[in-house]
Amino acid sequence: MIIFNSPKQPVMSKILAVGNALIDIMVDLPDEGLLKKYSFARGSQEHVSKEVFDAFYQELNLEKARFIPGGSAANVVQPLAHLGFKTGFIGAIGNDSHGEVFENDLQQAGVYFSPIRKEGDTGKVLHLHTGDGEKTIIAYGGVNDQLTAEDLSEHLMTSYTHLVLDGFLLSNEELVQELMNTESIGHMKVIFDMASSHIAEGHREFLKRLIKNHVDILFANDLEAFSYTGNEPERGIRSMAKDCEIVVIKQGSKGSMIQRGSEFYTIASAPATLVDSTGAGDMYAAGFLYGLLKNYHLTHCGKIASFLASKVLEVEGARLSFENWREISQMV
Repeated sequence: MIIFNSPKQPVMSKILAVGNALIDIMVDLPDEGLLKKYSFARGSQEHVSKEVFDAFYQELNLEKARFIPGGSAANVVQPLAHLGFKTGFIGAIGNDSHGEVFENDLQQAGVYFSPIRKEGDTGKVLHLHTGDGEKTIIAYGGVNDQLTAEDLSEHLMTSYTHLVLDGFLLSNEELVQELMNTESIGHMKVIFDMASSHIAEGHREFLKRLIKNHVDILFANDLEAFSYTGNEPERGIRSMAKDCEIVVIKQGSKGSMIQRGSEFYTIASAPATLVDSTGAGDMYAAGFLYGLLKNYHLTHCGKIASFLASKVLEVEGARLSFENWREISQMV
């Protein structure tokens, strides 16, 4: 058992997340037949239209499907709420059962969430498991695409000290820029995760301006860092750290790297029996922020982050049970 014995600090920070509201749907496929019918490559990640998603979804056997709330930014603040921080979330859901599941999950954890309800479907991500261990991801953003700057300005609250920004929002650069120009953002520390290599490469010029002008704490995995900088992680983190206060590069089982100014640290991954990697990077970010907001040393932050990531690797989806959180709270 790992015990982190650093003295507890008063919890003063309040963390607000803005991002996509999603439901992860875990489905076991008997074979590749349905994937081939829709020309989805096994092991790929696909973002599809409502028409394609609905047609595919209707052909699935959902009798044993598992429905688990997700979304990158929500995956960060939900653990922080369990660990005692005041948190909030801004995102759009539909008037459907999936939206209710998402809303109830955050509220039960203690996250303040006043849903922005839109006409249409709550966003969904299919995680399709074949017997060979491969996972194919089929995503439909649903009403997340309807989120507007007006929605955000109506729900932003000035009492928050930190903002967690979902990297997938960069598919709408105008929305993100308008959010960053909002007066209430000016006093917040901005935490940003690059989300995917497609975001890092496809929005590189916008990202450079965003990171240099607004981002204080930047998370990326090694592939995202390479897509953004063109360099291997050791060199990439140095260039990225010139533009913001703290950079963290997550490398899965290889551990992670942290840089703040001239400080540089490598953190080993924590041992885990892998069940599912969904949400592991987000849980790492939550653990790191937990330590940082308690004024722990950066190496301590990284160790807590790795520890929490190892816990979510051992369950399906990005949510731990209340029992898990009771045990973790006594350890960190």
